[in-house]
Amino acid sequence: MFHTEICDLLGIELPILQGAMQGGGDVALVAAVSNAGGLGVLPTFGGTDKKLREDIAAVREHTSKPFGVNIMPMGPGITERCVSTCVEFGIPVVTTGRADPGAAAVATLKGAGIKVVSVIPTVEHAKRMEDEGVDAVVASGCEAGGHVGSVSTMPLVPQVVDAVSLPVIAAGGIADGRGFVAALALGACGIQMGTRFMATAESGLNSWGRAQLLSMRETDTVVTRAMTGATVRCIRTPEITAYEEAIRGNASDPEVTTLKRAVRSTRNSSYDERRQSAAGQIAGLITSEPTAAELMTEILTDAKRIIGQLPAIAQR
Repeated sequence: MFHTEICDLLGIELPILQGAMQGGGDVALVAAVSNAGGLGVLPTFGGTDKKLREDIAAVREHTSKPFGVNIMPMGPGITERCVSTCVEFGIPVVTTGRADPGAAAVATLKGAGIKVVSVIPTVEHAKRMEDEGVDAVVASGCEAGGHVGSVSTMPLVPQVVDAVSLPVIAAGGIADGRGFVAALALGACGIQMGTRFMATAESGLNSWGRAQLLSMRETDTVVTRAMTGATVRCIRTPEITAYEEAIRGNASDPEVTTLKRAVRSTRNSSYDERRQSAAGQIAGLITSEPTAAELMTEILTDAKRIIGQLPAIAQR
């Protein structure tokens, strides 16, 4: 019922992509999502080429299904290195995020037969990526966790659908069958989820982060530049609260720098400690930690039920 054009394009069974997530979207989750019929995606942000190679090999030990690698353009050297590794290993799908990887990178990937899916925050960015030759775009609203723009999912997705001739995947604020159906109604041919997949059995998120996701409200995330210098939606912590209050209070540069270091020091803390994590506004919907396969089945089962109820709802 939900086999869409993105399934044929990427060679997957279900139109569900797992957003690349540092600190949670590890080998086990990527393989689990792909084995369940979706597209698991490995992160590369902050990693080395050695780590990427090891992760690719490990995923292939656990699944024969297609999976992707996300390239986070952090400079020409890093982009070229990631592109080269993806070509060498014959990765079937590459997603790109945060910034335009450049026409040369897209051309190299496509020349190797790799499908390129670009995560974009605006209509303008979607048009630029279409001109560069990507195969599809993920219209990601500011509700999402991680690097975000300023436009929310509801207005962004239909405007991107109207602006490009590419398949459009919706992301940001999607966690269940209701969100899936809404994405289809907006014109998307699939969804990408990050935060919801963080609260699954296979996620590599630490115990503190799991506890947060199970207890958070929709207001417990914040968009800050403290993490990477760009706008990132993440779990609100005392360190980030102090940083944001200092920014609003026009604190001195040395004070802001000290507070920024305090935020970034929590990114790599030990397993059980508070570790700064990206998270979206759907965190308030999370009340369980199913397996990735159970989650995907539940989403599509609920979506089918909701669609079946629409005629009766329309008559009310």
